[in-house]
Formats: sequence, C-alpha cells, structure tokens
Amino acid sequence: MKSISLLHPFSAKAIGLSERDIFFSHSKPHEKALLKLQKEGYEVSIDYFTGSLLPFTKKIGDIKKRFWPITKPLIKKRHGWRKQHSLFHYWNSFFNAPDLTIINMSGHGSLYCFKLAKMLLKKQKSYITMIGGIHVSEDLSGKEYYENAHHIIVHTEVQKKQLLQKEIFKNLNIQVMPLGIDTAVFTPKKKTSNTLELLFVGRISRLKQIELCLKTLAFLIKNQDKEVSLTIVGPISDEIYFGELKALAEHLKITERIKFVGSIEQKELVPYYQNANLLLLPSAHESFGMVMVEAMACGTPVAALLGSGGPDEIIENSLNGILVSKENYAENILNYFKDKEIEVRLSKNAREMAVQKWSLSQTENALRNSVNQVFR
Repeated sequence: MKSISLLHPFSAKAIGLSERDIFFSHSKPHEKALLKLQKEGYEVSIDYFTGSLLPFTKKIGDIKKRFWPITKPLIKKRHGWRKQHSLFHYWNSFFNAPDLTIINMSGHGSLYCFKLAKMLLKKQKSYITMIGGIHVSEDLSGKEYYENAHHIIVHTEVQKKQLLQKEIFKNLNIQVMPLGIDTAVFTPKKKTSNTLELLFVGRISRLKQIELCLKTLAFLIKNQDKEVSLTIVGPISDEIYFGELKALAEHLKITERIKFVGSIEQKELVPYYQNANLLLLPSAHESFGMVMVEAMACGTPVAALLGSGGPDEIIENSLNGILVSKENYAENILNYFKDKEIEVRLSKNAREMAVQKWSLSQTENALRNSVNQVFR
C-alpha cells in the first residue's frame, strides 16, 4: 500500500489559528480529496507542527492528523512563520518516510522544508511542493527545492501564470489544483430578512483589510434607507488590529450594527453564507480564498479587490460578483444594492459557476492526477 503525507510544516499558532481550527476547519478541500484516495487504497495522513511537548495523533472523521513538536526555536519566536523545525517529524520521516510527501508552504519555503526535501531525495522518496501565494524564495536553496520536486501544485491559473514569469520557475512543471467545496452542503436558501446583511469570513488580521468592511457599512448606512448589518466570522490573529477595528467602529458610530462571531467549524458557516446578501473580501492579496467559492455556492456573491490574486480568476465583475478597486469599493456595493435585478442575476450566476468550476470533484481529480504521475 502506497503512503502519502500532506505536510503543513507550521503550527496552528504560526498562522493565527487554534489547534481546534486545525482539527476541524483548516485545509478541508485537501482533507476531503485525501479521504477519496484513502478509500481507493492509499494510506494517507496530514501532518502539522505543534507547541505540545510530545507528538500526538488526532483522528478527525476518517482522516489521521499527526502533530509533531517544534524543536526549534525553543522559546523566542517558537511560533514564528517559516522559522519552525521539528526533529520529531524529521526523524520519523527518515525512518518511516512516506512514498510521497506533499509539502504545503508559502512560496518562500522554509529552511526546514529545504532540509526535509534533501533527505527525502537521498532516500529516493518523491515530494511535491504546494505553493500558497505568488511571493517566492529565489535563493539557491529555494531554487533546488523547487527544481527537485516531482512537480509543483498551485491553486489558480493566475498563480501559475505569475510564477512562470519568474526565472526559477520558467521550465518547471506547475499544475493547478482548484480548491473545491461540497456543493451539496453549500447550497442556497431563500433570504427572508429585509436587512442588508454583509458578511466577512476569515482571520482578523491586518492583511485582510477589514477596515474596508467597516467603512463600507458606514457608507451604506449613510447613503441608502434599508437597515444594514455586518457579521464578522473568524479567529483573532492580531489583538492590536482587533482593538483598532473596535475603535474605528465606535468612531463611525456603527458598533451596534456589527457582530463578531469568532472561529467556528466549516460546516457551521453554511447558514451565515445563506443569510448574507454579500460576502466582503477586501484583502490586498488572496492566493485562492475558499470563502469565495463557499459563499458563491450558497448563492451569495462576493465583493473583492481587483488585482488581489485569486479573486481575479474566480470573480467576473457584474457577472457573478463585484471586482473593483479599493477606491471604488463602497460605491460599487451601494450601486449593487440599488438594483434588485442585478442582485438576483449575480446570485444565480455565482451558484452556477461554483458548481461548474469549484466542486469537490475538481480537487479530487486534480490530486489523483498528481499522485498517479508520481506512482506510474
């Protein structure tokens, strides 16, 4: 039986999440695609780093998630992004290397990724690099890491195109694995509220530019007559930024119109998407943005920023969502709500496109194709 490990070489805290988020919410499309391979006869596992002192395994549904203690840095910057090493994981891979390791990391990689990849090659085991984002390491270690990979996985055609423009990727095998969702779970529901319900789903982090959501809410309250509310769902990754958002809400006099929900499991997101009139995604950069296709599958269009990456591939402005500049963001959303016919049309198109392009079967087929290339 061939074995496959999907390695996320970082702890939950390093990406602003809790281990509970890792247990139940993180990387669900990958998890479900691996489950499909498991049913087809492969031995699969998902690996993370942890701040715990000893390794442990958590079985979530039918998938095995393994957690390996961080051994470097020990105290200072222990949960620093791209700083983490785990001798527990390294030596387990040395003595029990899976037949295929899929390493999911930002394009900059990490010293641990580079070290692990060299060891796997010496043991004649294959690895695939899975890249989130378009910013990459172009030093010698990073170059060798990508060149020696069996192939590279990204999640959008936009990401692939941007990477191929960089010198170190020009002649490399880059393949797209779209992150799909279960469109039988994420389904539309008739909206009954007369309130315009705005929704943000994601980490409360400065990179997400959530202040634009608050300013958009204030703009809508001022410039149209309907009641408007904003629900923010997601873990707090930056307490200072969270405090700034609350202060901004008070300054704009919209505190009572905003609800902070915190982190919830993926399956609990469905009613939030179904009840929302619009998902706000004002991030400066999104490599893919799972929340986009989840919302669209529920018939809820998305308002994102032009040039932010993943949204440029997924959203077609005025066809299945709103894709505009930061400067015109609030004004375009106001115009959207002024025309009920546009709202109905975009909702219908969003659902249809999610089903056609981003169903879970797309992820399963792409991952199976990657694995078959390694083992053929």
